[in-house]
Amino acid sequence: MPKNGFQINPRAFLEQLCPDYNGNRSFITWRSFCHQFIIFVSDRILCFIKVSIDPATGISGFHARIGYYVSGREHVFLGRRFPTKIGNQFSILGWICLGFFWWIQVEYYILIKDPVNALICAAAVPFFGYLAYHEYLSIIWKSSYEPLRWLAAMTVVAGGIYFFVERVPLLAGWLIHLVAEQSIWFLDIFGIENRLGPIDYGEGSKIYRSGSEHQEVRVPIEGDTWKDPLAPSVNIVLACTALQSMIIFVGGVICTKAPLSRRFNAFLVTVPPIYILNLIRNAVVIWLTYEHVWGVDTFFWAHAVYAKIGSLLALVVLAIAVFHFLPEMQDSILGVIDLPLREAPEDAPKLPFAKEMPNMVIYVITSALVLFPFGASSNSIREQGIVVDWPLEEIYVVSLILIILSIFLLCFYRDPHRVIEDGIVSPADGLVQKVSTKRGMIHISVFMGLQNVHVNRSPIDGKVISQKHRSGGYTPAFSKDSDKNERLVTKLDTDLGIFKITQIAGFLVRRIVSYIEPNEVIVKGKRIGLIHFGSRVDLAFESSGIKIKVKEGDRILAGQTLAEFTPMSSLSVAEKLMEGPKRLLSKLQASTIDKGD
Repeated sequence: MPKNGFQINPRAFLEQLCPDYNGNRSFITWRSFCHQFIIFVSDRILCFIKVSIDPATGISGFHARIGYYVSGREHVFLGRRFPTKIGNQFSILGWICLGFFWWIQVEYYILIKDPVNALICAAAVPFFGYLAYHEYLSIIWKSSYEPLRWLAAMTVVAGGIYFFVERVPLLAGWLIHLVAEQSIWFLDIFGIENRLGPIDYGEGSKIYRSGSEHQEVRVPIEGDTWKDPLAPSVNIVLACTALQSMIIFVGGVICTKAPLSRRFNAFLVTVPPIYILNLIRNAVVIWLTYEHVWGVDTFFWAHAVYAKIGSLLALVVLAIAVFHFLPEMQDSILGVIDLPLREAPEDAPKLPFAKEMPNMVIYVITSALVLFPFGASSNSIREQGIVVDWPLEEIYVVSLILIILSIFLLCFYRDPHRVIEDGIVSPADGLVQKVSTKRGMIHISVFMGLQNVHVNRSPIDGKVISQKHRSGGYTPAFSKDSDKNERLVTKLDTDLGIFKITQIAGFLVRRIVSYIEPNEVIVKGKRIGLIHFGSRVDLAFESSGIKIKVKEGDRILAGQTLAEFTPMSSLSVAEKLMEGPKRLLSKLQASTIDKGD
């Protein structure tokens, strides 16, 4: 190998992947190897994200700014027209990048044992992903949603302030030192001896620094005579300055469309009180910690539990005060909360998912995305030799299972566009399981496997005469005994006579959802219902004038032609003489069977 080339040490690689490896391949178990390989790959992916996170922060801010500006109205720049949907596209990228930025911070909050902020950051990807989804809805629905634009503008302002301070250590250090001095001043009032240590800027430049791992600017709090020498040390960091809380209100106030005087009053009743209350909070946490009130866990309970609860209650009270001066801001916040209730225009295109997709799917996806960063951080934390009393590896396994389940559910409940062809069309995607003609009736069965789309469509134009639900067993839909399964029988009045559609449940979820009602007139290709998981659709209709175009074993998509109908008017005189008696006999036999049903 070349001296400067890329080299791999197989033994070192195996030792890294598999702890059971000791030079003898017989000690490598597939279970251990697969487990470690998954952890190895996911850890490298996370490392890549971490390296890219600083550019992602700038990218998110850039896209959010462009998105907000362009999405308001059409713009013309250098003779080129930029429609509002371009702004929405920029906003989508901005929300996604911002979500990943906070998502990756979970590891840090795990290390400092801050479960509240860790959970908030873990929910960043689902939350910002949901906002990106509504930006996508604004594109396909061709409608703007002002509360969402207000949130984007507020995020740009608040994020710009925060990241400017956070990325400049000298500026962050000045703010941290100021807050630390004033927090100590509160303690001095009550005669508690304290002093500040020197500012620790960590590693890297003091002028500008990307988000380096665990190298925060900090000011230590030092004391001479504490009640318990085992009490942990306390450091004031940027999170202790309440900068995040203040800039949220600053961004919200600035971006609310209201007179300047009311916005200034809203600023006065929020930002100064937040700053003062935060100083009191810091002083109380320091006092409780060094007094060792609850033993070795005092800092955790004081900082991560009680202080967080108190801060939340204070922010709620201050928000109510803001709403008194800025009811417009309250309307914007309520509009963001009401995003799930946003209604689509009548002519809006349909999303490619089933109408009755259960909420369980959303819960599974959200849980997977929230749990994954906790588990994915386990390998990195273990390599640093840090012990965390959280079941991170178990969470990791659960999150992977949920991610796989999420992908499966999204695939199952998909509802893509289908081209509707001529003739009698297939009601579903799947395998043609049965094609037969018996006593004047044609019977066609289409079996849907788990990989198929399970939204059913009307095979023909007609009017719904009746719908009858029949209870039964729950054997697999591909089995012969599935004829006794639970089913929904729909009869249509069509130009071909009575047309019967039978939706048969499978053995898993055992639920059939109907999209149509009796007396409703439906067109060919209209979505008529959904069968959850493995299932089957049977068709029964008169055989007169019908030419079947499929055979058993064929794979077919919903909307593709199953059979063709030749009306009597298109036949010649000789063909009418030959075909007429056959069709009459077929109709008589079919009507007899229908009465029997």
